[in-house]
Amino acid sequence: MALSQPSTWNVDIDHYLNRLVPAPRWHLIPRPIAHMLGHRDRDPKPLGNILVACWSLVGAFCGVALVASVSKRVPSFEARDAPAIIGSFGAAAVIEFCAIDSPFAQPRNALLSQVIACAIGVGISKLFALNPAAEAYTELGGALACALTTAVMLLTNTVHPPAGATALLAVTNAQTAALGWFLFPVMVLGVVLMLAAAVVVNNIQRRYPLYWWTSRPLSQSREDLERSRKESVPSHYEDSLTDGVRRLVVERGGCVYS
Repeated sequence: MALSQPSTWNVDIDHYLNRLVPAPRWHLIPRPIAHMLGHRDRDPKPLGNILVACWSLVGAFCGVALVASVSKRVPSFEARDAPAIIGSFGAAAVIEFCAIDSPFAQPRNALLSQVIACAIGVGISKLFALNPAAEAYTELGGALACALTTAVMLLTNTVHPPAGATALLAVTNAQTAALGWFLFPVMVLGVVLMLAAAVVVNNIQRRYPLYWWTSRPLSQSREDLERSRKESVPSHYEDSLTDGVRRLVVERGGCVYS
């Protein structure tokens, strides 16, 4: 990366984080549970778009209904007059039940993007609240929150379009802005519930998620490395290791191998 050429600058946070994140140890998880968590020995057969549309319909309905129903019954949410569901979850439902192969739909993006959006959106909302005159320009605050969230998501490999709507609503929507920092638990609970519905519905005939952290290699434990090494050794080579002792005798006029 040449400092004199800004067009070539690149930040790859996963280059550093992936060394610290352990690889999933699927062989320790019961097969039915691993299946519901997206693990497959082979990719599932592709489905026609009619069936995909049906499962998307079922999933979006279940996901949105679950988030709204649970959120309405949380006492602390009711005490703060939190909305039954934040509008950005509508967009999240489309991505997580329809475009499930997209990187935008994977759990890391779905969760961390909303955390980023809450931090930026609420932070800008609080800054604008310090100056009464600035309340007349909340549309600019919303635009700034959405723009900053987009940039940070890109740099952290957590792009998830609905998070842009969350950041925007945190500044421009009065009911959402009134939650302040309490928007964090509201969004995190909603994301977890939506993901729970997604792993159930999307794994009936499809596969979700494709990965939990990244599609790139993660660090492996010593046990996993040893197991991988043994599996990669050809069987004929293993047999040769267990054979009896061999001798090579070199004598004048020839050599004898026994």
